[in-house]
Amino acid sequence: MYVDRNAFKECVTSYAVHSGRGIWFSKCDSHRCKAVCKEGCKWFAYCHKMKREDSWQLTSCYKKHTCSKATKIGIMSSQWLSKAFMKKICENPKIKLRSLIKKAHSKWNVDLTMTKAARVKQQALDEINDTYGEQYRRIHDYAAELLRSNPGSTVQIQVERPPEFELETPPPGTDLRPRFQRIYICLEACKRSFMVCRPMIGLDGCFIKTPYGSQLLTAIGWDPNDQILPIAYVVVEAETKDSWRWFLLNLCDDLGVDKIRWCTFMSDQQKVTLNLNLCN
Repeated sequence: MYVDRNAFKECVTSYAVHSGRGIWFSKCDSHRCKAVCKEGCKWFAYCHKMKREDSWQLTSCYKKHTCSKATKIGIMSSQWLSKAFMKKICENPKIKLRSLIKKAHSKWNVDLTMTKAARVKQQALDEINDTYGEQYRRIHDYAAELLRSNPGSTVQIQVERPPEFELETPPPGTDLRPRFQRIYICLEACKRSFMVCRPMIGLDGCFIKTPYGSQLLTAIGWDPNDQILPIAYVVVEAETKDSWRWFLLNLCDDLGVDKIRWCTFMSDQQKVTLNLNLCN
């Protein structure tokens, strides 16, 4: 049983690629779909839509092949390949096309042209970017869930708007939607733990390897077992004096002056050093 026709076609495509068979669809409409192998081979699979249902069912098939394996699979679409390579491209968006071609040949023994490899990579990147964009659109839902599951926590979100937002009559077609800029998170359990730990805070930042960039800034403490204790963290557009200032001001508000004025700060002496006097 299959959810719809596309699920059946995707299953047949996966089978054709992994088995190296020149399978193609001889019939494909709104009620039936038949996959056959190349001329002279008896293999076939027939699937049709169920009555009064949206699901499809495989009703008949012949599973033995009488043909030789092929290196060119006609039904191996760029959409199917983009899903197969999604994880690899997500880990390395700058992967070279020749690497994808070699991977397809070593994994499935199929030939992939440069044009098709470029199309596969672009489709995967478009899907990845859409996924990240959807997550940013739900950033307030994420903040609400953090506050619901961790009562007493602090979550601050800062957005930026285009200059046309201030105009009484913005130009037609202008995108006035707010864009994510920064988020500050300090969980209540981590904050309470730090209040009874040694007064020492380590500050550092690192890049976030996503299509949208950004950087992660963190404030770390040490617990009685000499283990790392996350105090607070932020995701900002870049590591600048202004972003560190925003982070440290929020941190001061959370921990309080009586606690933070006696803390020793440890950093790599970058932009953060100039902002430490804010907490005094």
